[in-house]
Amino acid sequence: MDETQKETLFLTMKAVIDGIIAEKRENPKHTKRLDSFEGRFNIGLHVEEDEILWINLVAKDGEYTVSRDALGERDLELIADPEDLMFFCNGQYSVTHMMMKKNRFGNRKLQFKGRAYGKLLALPKILVLDKK
Repeated sequence: MDETQKETLFLTMKAVIDGIIAEKRENPKHTKRLDSFEGRFNIGLHVEEDEILWINLVAKDGEYTVSRDALGERDLELIADPEDLMFFCNGQYSVTHMMMKKNRFGNRKLQFKGRAYGKLLALPKILVLDKK
């Protein structure tokens, strides 16, 4: 994967995450959760068998920032195929589905490292679109 493709993928994922958070902000029932949720997450986009594109999400004081590269100090590290992550974010795949099924590379669709299980369970409430 060349640099142009990596940049395009990063910008796409950033737009998706920013869009979901903006949409959730429009609904008053999500305001408290969005403002109180804090964490530092590395998200690995498993793009090829031996290549992972790292992005990070930092949530602090109600502000959400998506950047490129992995954070040295993080609460949780997730690795997922970009397509599977999109299906997860739009609500088609559940957390259970992501943790139990395998992706096209033979790994779990959602792999995670870290002991912040509360944040892992709260993350779908932030990153998954509401069903209409």
